[in-house]
Amino acid sequence: MVNNFNGTHAAPRRKAGWLLALGWIFGLVSVFIYPFVFGLLGVVMGILSTKSGSRAGLVLIVGSIVLMGIGLIFSGVILNNTRHLLGI
Repeated sequence: MVNNFNGTHAAPRRKAGWLLALGWIFGLVSVFIYPFVFGLLGVVMGILSTKSGSRAGLVLIVGSIVLMGIGLIFSGVILNNTRHLLGI
């Protein structure tokens, strides 16, 4: 964030909100399918939103890494249970 002359911080750009939303969607999708690809996309969205001035991007980076790890370890089990639950 950029300091204004009166000592307050400027608001993060509007682009950061879209990046955060996409990042969380990618992170959640990584639990079910292609954990490495979607988890990495979530991390990239977190980095881009952090560069846009959003502090929530750091939370997104950590969350995407955790969700990607869960997806890498349990993706087969989670996907089979979800399919069974949905009757697919």
